[in-house]
Amino acid sequence: MITEIRGWGIAVSDEGGIFAFPRAVLQNTGKIFDEIKKICVEEEIEKIIVGVPISFSGGQSAQAGKVFAFVKSLKSYIAIPIENENEIFSTKAALDMGASKEKIDQSAAAIILQSYLDRTRIMNNEL
Repeated sequence: MITEIRGWGIAVSDEGGIFAFPRAVLQNTGKIFDEIKKICVEEEIEKIIVGVPISFSGGQSAQAGKVFAFVKSLKSYIAIPIENENEIFSTKAALDMGASKEKIDQSAAAIILQSYLDRTRIMNNEL
């Protein structure tokens, strides 16, 4: 299984890595890494995918810098491979699909994770 962290939204995939599902929304507290680790153990996570806001020009925004700092800290806390995925328009897509305000982050996380899963399967000629 693979997970994705989008801000505080969490999504997980099925065991085959084909479908992404919203899982939870975590609050940014001093225990967020503990909560992520707990989900990774419960879900038997093999890889973490982190949504990064990449600008249209391909440059790094201030928010992307915060995400990269988060990833660096997370890597020192958890021994699971971490990869980045562009999260452009994921929140808008979640809103367009009718996600509620309470579930917007986890719905956007599922969209980002699904993008990663689909791209990976295409690159590996698994479609």
